[in-house]
Amino acid sequence: MSAVMSEPAAPPPSAPPSRNPGSYDELHRRAQDVFPMVFEGCRVAVQKGLSQHFQVSHTLNISPNMTGYKFGATYVGSNVQGPGEAYPVILGDTDASGNTTATILHQFGPKWRTKLQAQVQKGEIAGAQGSFERRTDLYTAGITLANTNILNDSGVFVAQYLRKLTDKFDVGIEYMNSYGPRMPGGCFSVVTTAARYTTPNWVGAVAISKASLHASYFHKQAANLAFGIEFTANAMHGDAVTTVAYQAELPDEGVTFRASVDTNWTVAGVLEKRLSQTLPFTLALSGMLNHQKNAGKFGMGLIIG
Repeated sequence: MSAVMSEPAAPPPSAPPSRNPGSYDELHRRAQDVFPMVFEGCRVAVQKGLSQHFQVSHTLNISPNMTGYKFGATYVGSNVQGPGEAYPVILGDTDASGNTTATILHQFGPKWRTKLQAQVQKGEIAGAQGSFERRTDLYTAGITLANTNILNDSGVFVAQYLRKLTDKFDVGIEYMNSYGPRMPGGCFSVVTTAARYTTPNWVGAVAISKASLHASYFHKQAANLAFGIEFTANAMHGDAVTTVAYQAELPDEGVTFRASVDTNWTVAGVLEKRLSQTLPFTLALSGMLNHQKNAGKFGMGLIIG
């Protein structure tokens, strides 16, 4: 947000908290939120709120993989469905070459939610998908269609179901079917079963398919200290990786630090430091080093807003 703004309008009335277990895709989110988001090169981002519902951003990147300017915009509607949830949400960004990504998220009533995403690169649609969910207090059921092409009969179909058995225990199942003329046998299907156990201080989740295993554990040690562990294994690729991460915060100093290390000997960390208590300036330092490959990257960013 900008440093000087007019007095915001009164916030919309809040809705009661939902008992819905969330989406199947959010099974491992608590642990993954602890992991550092490493970037490379120099980055300057300016975020400005134009109103209670509309925000724009300007980002300049200078790095070996991506150098250029990117403009982003976010609109959040006034249809409140829960704490911190208001719809519709429309966001997108574009660069100087016209490469654009856009997302629309909307909820119709208390039970139906849709999400549409599209990506345009070099004047052509590089990807598109649509998701539709039904949410109740006991379950979330959804389907996703991605990169569907009726001319060459190709695309990806995903069906997901996550159900709350008790206040702490959830179970789910996912069916994924990828089809097209280039697929061996015309299609490839995977069925994955999952479970999650949630307590006030820790969350454990696991997803198992015929050829893969994905497990995660999140632990809230203190108000400003959290740990996350993630294990992934794939029998088809013949690999397995365990990653341990932690997040530490110093609220009085305006510091947040995230770090991780995995069994591939990759160490990563991101430090965010608020430079002023009155002005919205945040310095971000990022680093990653793979000891086995003797490769690494470093990034520095300034966030205004």
